[in-house]
Amino acid sequence: MTQIPIAEIPEEWLPLSYSEDAAELELAISGVRFLQPIAVDLVLVKAAPVISATGRIKTSVTCECVRCLSRLLVPLDVPVATQFRPALPPLPPGEYQMPSEAAEDYYYQDDMVVLDDLVRQEVILAVPFRPQCRADCRGLCPQCGQDLNVGTCACAPPPDPRWAVLREYLKGK
Repeated sequence: MTQIPIAEIPEEWLPLSYSEDAAELELAISGVRFLQPIAVDLVLVKAAPVISATGRIKTSVTCECVRCLSRLLVPLDVPVATQFRPALPPLPPGEYQMPSEAAEDYYYQDDMVVLDDLVRQEVILAVPFRPQCRADCRGLCPQCGQDLNVGTCACAPPPDPRWAVLREYLKGK
C-alpha cells in the first residue's frame, strides 16, 4: 500500500515514481492479464487542505478480442489530474451527500494520502470495455467457429427468420 503522510509533502511539490504489481492493488479484471507492473509517475502539490496529483500511469495488458477471441496487447498510458480532499464528515446511515464539483476527487484521512485507490480506479477505467483486435475484425462463424479473419468457412448463411412463415407456407404447396 502506497501511503504518503501530508507532512512529508514539501511546499513546492513531491515527485513520486514507483511501480506496483496488479495483484498487490487487487486488480482482477475478467479476461485481462497484466504483463508488467504498473508504473506510476506523479507529482503531489500541497495547497491548504487540498493535495493535487498530476502525472501518468503506464502498464500493458492482454485482452481477448470480443469478436474473434484472439489475444491482443493493449498498452495503457493514463494521464492523471485529480485532487485529494479531506474526508467528508460521517452522515447518518442511508444519507449521502457529495458536492458536484468534488465528484471526481479522492479523499484522505488522518493526514495520510493513499494512492492505491487512485491507481486502481484509473487503470480499471482505462482498460477497453469491448476490445477488438482491429476495427474490421470479422469475428467467428456462428455455426462452425471458424475465425473469419483467417479464412472463410463452408457454412451456408443462416436463413432470414423474417421469411420463416412464408417458407412454411410454400412447403405445403
